[in-house]
Amino acid sequence: MELKKIHISDIGKIVTGKTPKTSVAENYDGDIPFLTPSDDLSHKSAPKTTKTLTEQGLNEVRNSLLPPRSICVSCIGSDLGKVVMTIEPTVTNQQFNSIVPNKNFNADFVYYLMTLVGRELNYLSKTSTAVPIINKSSFSNYEIEAPDLETQKNIASILSSIDSKIELNRRINDNLN
Repeated sequence: MELKKIHISDIGKIVTGKTPKTSVAENYDGDIPFLTPSDDLSHKSAPKTTKTLTEQGLNEVRNSLLPPRSICVSCIGSDLGKVVMTIEPTVTNQQFNSIVPNKNFNADFVYYLMTLVGRELNYLSKTSTAVPIINKSSFSNYEIEAPDLETQKNIASILSSIDSKIELNRRINDNLN
């Protein structure tokens, strides 16, 4: 398997989230998921978010709407490096940089790759006494290695199968409690 050195920006479009004005109540409590670091980021798929946007709220941040299967990476604070994949059109706040993978990248593979990158970024951020932050430029230019698309699909298939079993066990355990 040959790995190619690339930058995260080579994977696809990088989108930094935005927050509609919180002073305008009509921006919130709609049907559009609004992902923030306070949501449960411990699963592969983006959770049911605690906050949602209305169409009015979406209009304020229209360029930040992510399609399903986008990869969201928390890039500030103690949650730096946490990763989730959207399962429906979603908006994130500015604490996330997200990747909309292009046709040369498998979204599931990108998710798993970003979980590794996220751990690296989190570790590197611990060397600073300030609030850790990875801006869009630093995130986009971060160098990684990736295999060809067919290998990505094979790796993602194996890891997704394991994740599905872990999630099933988690649900079974939750039902026992």
